[in-house]
Amino acid sequence: MRSRIETEAFGDASHQAIFMVSGWAMPKEVMRSFALRLSQRFYVVVANLPGISVDEQWISRSRIGPNYDIDALSEQLIDVAPSQAWWVGWSLGGMVSVYVAARRSSQVLGLVTLSASASFIQRADWPQGMSVDDFDAFAALVKETPEEGLKRFVRLQARGAQNERGLIKQLQAFLPLNTVNRSALVGGLRLLKSLDVRREWRLLDVPNLHVFGGQDGLISAEAMTQQTDPNPLQQCLVLSHCAHQPFVEEEEACARHVENFIDANPS
Repeated sequence: MRSRIETEAFGDASHQAIFMVSGWAMPKEVMRSFALRLSQRFYVVVANLPGISVDEQWISRSRIGPNYDIDALSEQLIDVAPSQAWWVGWSLGGMVSVYVAARRSSQVLGLVTLSASASFIQRADWPQGMSVDDFDAFAALVKETPEEGLKRFVRLQARGAQNERGLIKQLQAFLPLNTVNRSALVGGLRLLKSLDVRREWRLLDVPNLHVFGGQDGLISAEAMTQQTDPNPLQQCLVLSHCAHQPFVEEEEACARHVENFIDANPS
């Protein structure tokens, strides 16, 4: 069966492996420069979420629909990940990586999340997320007009950045507008709304680093770094001037933090 997950690899396969998972609607190309930087020392494999690609040929060859059931998605990612790798997940990719690392820790040496929340939406005991009404309005826009929804999402991601206009332009260049898969976008949003990995966050038994942007308009860095029941293997880091994509805004600093954390936690 053809894989539902598109990947790209960088670096020497004999080196320690890193497996990167991109975020909702954003293709792996947005992480390519960061992956290339880390590939100076590591073997880096970058994965799209199902149905997301800027490669028209890959989309046309794919005969199976995107599956965003969290357990099925976890297995799909494990299937294409190097064995014994560090997982690095951004945003929704980070939440999914937390789920995998907590439930399938034999597959994960350690974990780094980038701008990932434990719950993206507000819940009765989690007021820090996006309101359900706002989320549902955005989801309706995506379902009705995917292209406009993606452009709106880019603006939300860039909100708070030092060079917001420049970052919007940079991120827009990565949007898969010519290969939009409506079912992938809708399925990803359905997962994002339902996914609550607070329990998994606490139960992680591998080294885990969580990097946040201090100016992130989508994720509350303060809420995520001041949890009352922190994981003993956890470290949190806030890059004060960044918005939702610190690996783009401060690539070198972000790469050094990842390298230092892996070096401090040898397998």
